[in-house]
Amino acid sequence: MNYSEIYDLHLRLLKAYSAHNNGEYSAYQREIDYYTNQLRFAEDMVQRIFVLNQLVKLHEQERESMIRWCSEAYFHKNYDVNDSPDGSLG
Repeated sequence: MNYSEIYDLHLRLLKAYSAHNNGEYSAYQREIDYYTNQLRFAEDMVQRIFVLNQLVKLHEQERESMIRWCSEAYFHKNYDVNDSPDGSLG
């Protein structure tokens, strides 16, 4: 895999995360804004990939609590599905 393919992969991941969030405010919004701004100053492909990777990591941290809740709900059948972290059912 070359740098161009890695860069494109990161962009696709970020596009998917952004589409899922639909502009909701994130607990990591300050860091996301910081790295988004840093992307403008990245001088070469390696720097851009690093910044994109940091953004992907932030989005994954944000999803961590939801993933944890889903696995607990699945593996512990007595778990109340109405206690989801985002307030949605099931």
